[in-house]
Amino acid sequence: MANDLNNGEKLLSCILDSARVEADSMIADAKAQAAVVAERAETEVRRIEDDAAKRAKRAHADILERSRTNAELDSRKYALAQKHVVVDAAFDEALKQLGGESGPARDALLNRLLQENSEGGERVEPAQADAARIEPLLAAVNAALLQKGKAALTLGQPRPGICGGFFLIAEGYEINCSFEAILRDLRGAETAGVAQILFQ
Repeated sequence: MANDLNNGEKLLSCILDSARVEADSMIADAKAQAAVVAERAETEVRRIEDDAAKRAKRAHADILERSRTNAELDSRKYALAQKHVVVDAAFDEALKQLGGESGPARDALLNRLLQENSEGGERVEPAQADAARIEPLLAAVNAALLQKGKAALTLGQPRPGICGGFFLIAEGYEINCSFEAILRDLRGAETAGVAQILFQ
């Protein structure tokens, strides 16, 4: 009986030893797998952090670039608006000077406008400021028209609302030779050139 008990204890001890070895092996395997999983998780965390940092850096760079671009556009818009103001002032000053011209220089300008724009037979409606000047000019212009076999110009009533020049009125058309119209046409053709001169 003592032998059976001894054999049972040995068997139990052997089973327990085997179970401990197996448990230790399983624990070691689990720890190894846990270490692999932890390493993978750590690598993934670093990758996610790196990606997030890169995305944040790109977003920051994009925001800075957009801000810089918007600031440049706003600056250009403001500069362009200021250039328009200066060009407007230049043409306003030109109109003021042209309207303030007097004496032979104004007579020569009106004469040239009459010669270059009249076809013959039109009615001349001058600016109030030029009504007295145009009447004596018509004699020379009409003489030139008659030599070309064209009808003479007639003097009409002064045209309100213009600072200088005149309108030529005929059946079916009207030619605006006011100083305002001349500068408006000139402005359309020469704005770029004027801006270049002003902003060199």
